[in-house]
Amino acid sequence: MRRWALRFGRILAVILMIAVGLVLLSFAILADSRNTLPDGETLTNLGLVRFACGFFALFLIPFYRRTPLLLIGAGALCAVGVGTDPFVLAIGLTVWLGRAEKRWEWWVFGGGMAAILVSAVRMLLMVRLQADDVREVGMIAIPVLLVLCLCLIVGIGMWSRQRKRTEVAAASADKAQRSADQLAGDLARQREREDLAREVHDTLASRLSAIALQTGSLEDVARKAGDPELDDAMRAVRANATSALGDLRSLLSSLRAGGAQAQSPSAPPAGISDINDLFTDASAAGLSITPYVVLDGFAEAPDGLRRAVIRITQEALTNALRHSSDKAVSVRIEGAPGQGIRLEYRNRYGYGPDEFDDGAGSGLHGVAERARLVGGRAQYSRSNGEFALAVELPWATERTR
Repeated sequence: MRRWALRFGRILAVILMIAVGLVLLSFAILADSRNTLPDGETLTNLGLVRFACGFFALFLIPFYRRTPLLLIGAGALCAVGVGTDPFVLAIGLTVWLGRAEKRWEWWVFGGGMAAILVSAVRMLLMVRLQADDVREVGMIAIPVLLVLCLCLIVGIGMWSRQRKRTEVAAASADKAQRSADQLAGDLARQREREDLAREVHDTLASRLSAIALQTGSLEDVARKAGDPELDDAMRAVRANATSALGDLRSLLSSLRAGGAQAQSPSAPPAGISDINDLFTDASAAGLSITPYVVLDGFAEAPDGLRRAVIRITQEALTNALRHSSDKAVSVRIEGAPGQGIRLEYRNRYGYGPDEFDDGAGSGLHGVAERARLVGGRAQYSRSNGEFALAVELPWATERTR
């Protein structure tokens, strides 16, 4: 609605300017005795040519906002060269003054103002040749119109420049305010990340360090007692605790850095070897695994996809170790570039459905979130005492990206 009102106002303004220009053109034509016959009403051939030039120049007014230089050129030609009024020139100069920035633009403005003065002087000289009554009116009207014209050009032009500067200043202030708000938000989030990192470091990191140190002491005790199985178990626990502590420190560094410059929470996965390491660790913890892994070119897959496969498999093995009734799980992972990766995990469970949901709900939500982040999906089901988790992940190639 506002757009239509603005457009209607501009159209009305153009019509009004053309009407005023037509009146001033008629006055300028009649002010020169060479444009009319002795009866003062009929135009001579010269008068017709001048009127036609001025009349057609008025139809350039609709373009005053888009091409003011066109109005300046045509208006100056008609006012000085042809001998009509400088109204079209004045409109062009008004818009030009509101936009002039460079030196040559100010020279154009000065030349246009000089052309208006020359036109006014010419009309004064011509009106002196008219009859007494016309001469008296013209000698008063022309200077008044000249002063009014110059005042309107300068006044409207300077007002337009000031409004433009105000709009630019308001836009700059708004941009600065948005930047300040964004910076304040970033600082607040950074403080929250630092507080969270500090809290996690003071709790989990210290506890993991204690676990690693205590396990090392138990490892020495087991070695002195001559129990190789306990020694191997303690060594595995200490290795896992040390690895978890390293991952936690990397995660805390990423949390403190924040934004696009944050580091990866852990080292990029190497590929199939990481999956084998997961199988080895789970087996050492007492889980029986029946694996089937066929991945073509997995080492060259995107880091995000490899990381998703590793973390989903890790969570699935952990859930199986915690909830399976026979401590056994079957794993099937297969895929290739352009075909995607499908992961399936199956194990028996011995708890009731409610107990199982309480124990594994957060882990399954994490699996679903991991899959969603790389454009995949995850679903699980339970039937006849068997739990099944199926995950599908897209694996785009260079052609399909």
